[in-house]
Amino acid sequence: MGGRAGLMIGAPVLLLASPLMAPQLLAFPHYAQAGDSQIWSETPIDQAALEKVMARAETLVSASPIAREHEPRRIFLTDDSWRWLWLANIYRGTFALTRLGGQNLIVNRADLAADRITNNRTVGGSRKLSSVIAHEMTHGVLLNHFGVVAMIGQPRWRVEGYCDHIAQESALSDADVARIEARGEKHPALLYYHGRKRVESALAANGGSVDALFAQD
Repeated sequence: MGGRAGLMIGAPVLLLASPLMAPQLLAFPHYAQAGDSQIWSETPIDQAALEKVMARAETLVSASPIAREHEPRRIFLTDDSWRWLWLANIYRGTFALTRLGGQNLIVNRADLAADRITNNRTVGGSRKLSSVIAHEMTHGVLLNHFGVVAMIGQPRWRVEGYCDHIAQESALSDADVARIEARGEKHPALLYYHGRKRVESALAANGGSVDALFAQD
């Protein structure tokens, strides 16, 4: 009886969780390939725009000294739909997120033609899409190089700061940060902004060694 009850409970849980491991199970209507990556989308894909965005993202990632020659990813463009709500879960306010050890990239509100991505925030609510994709791909680069266990122990500012360093931008500009901090306000992107600054300072001091950066206490 216990085995049957476990099966009855486990099967629905597996059914609900499986798209988190393989988002393509959510029946995305459009598919394309660009560079080393596969792309699923809820809206028609402009192939020329996609290739331009992916070429810039891959160029950014290749600047990391720990990046491999090929970093294939599965990218899912969700356009703020029920698929985004399901896949992003508690991270719905972000531009994008990485799942399955860096292999699946879930992206929201992407404009391929403009190379832009947006969220609901008035300040810090827009970034280059190619930079966001590069940021998320860098999470996978770090996992591939250092391993999951080592990355779990890293402070968030260092991980996100390095990803934004490779992306060559953060959601907040210098002027945005000055205004926010002058008013004593909080913003979730401040960690990314200050993390990137700290990472860039550390890399400048250690000769650009990513291994030394992540070996710091």
